[in-house]
Amino acid sequence: MKKKKKNKYINIMIIPDSNHEVKNLKISIPFLKITMISILTILLSLGTLSIYSLGQNTYLYESLKQKDAKIADLTKINSQQENKIAVLDKNAQLISEKIKNLNELEDKVMRMVGLSSTKTSRGNITRDSRNTSSISYDENTTTQLATEIDQKSKDLENLMAKVSDRLDYLNSIPSIYPVYGTITSPFGMRKSPYGYGSEFHPGIDIAVPVGTPVKAAGNGTVTYAGWLSGYGKAIMIDHGYGITSVYGHNSEILVKVGQNVKRGDIIAKSGNTGRSTGPHVHFEVRLNGNPIDPMKYLAKEN
Repeated sequence: MKKKKKNKYINIMIIPDSNHEVKNLKISIPFLKITMISILTILLSLGTLSIYSLGQNTYLYESLKQKDAKIADLTKINSQQENKIAVLDKNAQLISEKIKNLNELEDKVMRMVGLSSTKTSRGNITRDSRNTSSISYDENTTTQLATEIDQKSKDLENLMAKVSDRLDYLNSIPSIYPVYGTITSPFGMRKSPYGYGSEFHPGIDIAVPVGTPVKAAGNGTVTYAGWLSGYGKAIMIDHGYGITSVYGHNSEILVKVGQNVKRGDIIAKSGNTGRSTGPHVHFEVRLNGNPIDPMKYLAKEN
C-alpha cells in the first residue's frame, strides 16, 4: 500500500490581549497557493481592464476632441458663407439700384437733347417699377442683373451715339444771327428795292455799318469764299444734314475754302458789295439746295 501524502500546513497563532484565549489558525499550504494565485489573477485582470478602459477613454476623448474641432470649423465656414451671402445680397440690391439710376439718367439725357424716351421691361425685372428692397441674391436674379447690365451698356453706347449725332446737329444748324441789326428785308416775295416790280428774296437782309464782324451761324466747312454774282463778296458754309448758309455783300472775307468753322467764329466784315442798296448782310439758308426762311432756325433757337 502506498503511503498517503501528508498535507503541509502553516500555523498562525493569534495572540489577543490577556482577557482572551490564544487562537491557532491552521492553513493548508496548497490552499494558500491557490488563494494567492487567484488573488494575483484577479489583480492582473483588474489591471488589464483598467489599462483597456483608460485606452478606450483616451480614444473617446480624442475622437470627441476631433469632432468638436470639426464642428467648430463647420460653424466658422457656415458663418463665413452667411456673411458672403449677405454681402452678395447687398451687392445685388446696389447693382439693381444703380441700374435704376442709369435708366433715369438715360431718360433725362434723352429728354434734354430732344430724343424720345423708350421704357422697356426685360425678363422679370421691370426697369421702372423694380423694388430694390425685395431683391435677393440667387442664380436667377444675378443672371437677370448681368443680362440687364450688358443690355444697359449697349443702350448707353447707342444713346451716346445718338446724343453725339444730336449735339452735332444742334451745333451745326445756323441758329445764331451773323450780325445784330435791323432786318430791312424779310424772306419771301418783296417789292424790288430798285423801284419796279416784285421779286423773290431768298434770305433776310440785316442792316449794319460797314466793317461789322460777321459770324458763322453754326459749325461747318467753308465751301465758297469769293465774288458771287449779285451777292458781291460772299461766303457759303456747309453745315451737313443738307443745310448750307450764305453770307453776302461783305467788304472783306476772312476765311478760305475747306476751312472748318464753329458757331460764332468771325468769318467776314460786312459791306455793300454786289447788288446792294446800302450796307447790310444778306443771310440765306438753303436746305438741300432750296432757300428756306432763316427765321425758322433763328426764331426757334434764340
